[in-house]
Amino acid sequence: MSALAQYKVLPQISSGSAMALAVAARAPYAMIPLGTMTAVTASTGSVATGGLATAFTSIALAVASPLIGRWADHAGQRFVLSLLTPINALSLLLLVYTSATGTEGTLLWLACLLAGGTSLPIGSFTRARWVAMVGNNRQLSAALSYESTVDELVFVLGPALVGVAASAAIPVAPLIVAAALVIVAGIPFALTAPTRLDPMEAHTTRPSIVSILAAVAPAIGIMMCIGAFFGSVQTATTERALELGSPSVAGLVYAVMGIGSAVMALMAVAIPESVRTSTRVLVGGLGMMVFIVTTTAASGSLILTAAGLLITGLFVGPTMVTAFSVTEKLAPSGGTGVAMTSMQSAITIGVSVGSSVGGGLAATGAGHSYLFAGGAGLIIIAIGVALRVAGNVRRERTSSSSKFL
Repeated sequence: MSALAQYKVLPQISSGSAMALAVAARAPYAMIPLGTMTAVTASTGSVATGGLATAFTSIALAVASPLIGRWADHAGQRFVLSLLTPINALSLLLLVYTSATGTEGTLLWLACLLAGGTSLPIGSFTRARWVAMVGNNRQLSAALSYESTVDELVFVLGPALVGVAASAAIPVAPLIVAAALVIVAGIPFALTAPTRLDPMEAHTTRPSIVSILAAVAPAIGIMMCIGAFFGSVQTATTERALELGSPSVAGLVYAVMGIGSAVMALMAVAIPESVRTSTRVLVGGLGMMVFIVTTTAASGSLILTAAGLLITGLFVGPTMVTAFSVTEKLAPSGGTGVAMTSMQSAITIGVSVGSSVGGGLAATGAGHSYLFAGGAGLIIIAIGVALRVAGNVRRERTSSSSKFL
């Protein structure tokens, strides 16, 4: 069976309807931070208040995700999701109310904390299910590639949907849409979740959250850099479109990178297994750095900027797939839920950092924000080097031990 043909097996392992439900259920996760920013800024008339509200939401989301993952590892996905999903829907409706009425102070911050803290990392839960369900490494690679493609589309189209909903209706419309998706897709996703991925989980001695995060630290670093890359490129592209007098097309230009990234995430399954993980990380980071820095030179044309972003995206998707593969390999037994949800937290934190730092740099020129994104690619290269060195050390130890067997 060819590598790409592995995708045909996925609906047989997990039904097509379940896969579609998972896509719809994860959309609110990408919409809530920007939706909060849009709604609170419009209702209070203060960008600072909107930014602070978004920070409350994003931080709560990032901190809560690994804790939710640990809870799911212990109690099972169905119990945790069935309890938290309705709370998340109610929290979003409370945030809609505070935003629509221009409420500031304690109630607003509480609504932000609840909305972020109960946001469910559906993509991470789905990946944990694939790890438990698939039969071999090639199928797992296909499943993780598929999930990364969905994440790419959600993180690109989610913000676009926020913009469309806010401009076509009212500023709180994106939060209303997010709440509706939680109810319509999130609750069915929760009710159809497995009680436990492994019947032996209840008797498993689980490693501490700190030890799990330490074990998957390289993957977390990669995902934070990808998030920072997304955030800074989005602000840079918005600024460049503004500089060239076409601010309305900024989202479309930015989406081009997501298209290239999503396509290559699907194609990642075709990469031979003989290609080392560290090599994939090195090539991905190098491509991201080189081509986004090259995009700084396209300051006079949005078409050339879009072309640069398209090429850059070809390296982003496979790098994200590789990061999740690294997580699956490094996560200790009993820590899959925490490991996978920590990746979702990492990209959320990264996007926040990239948007804030990149936004400040973009004020002095879009090129500076693109260069910051290039720095994120450089850090990915450094992580790839570290993985290569660690892999070589393990091979040397294994080789030395085998001589005495």
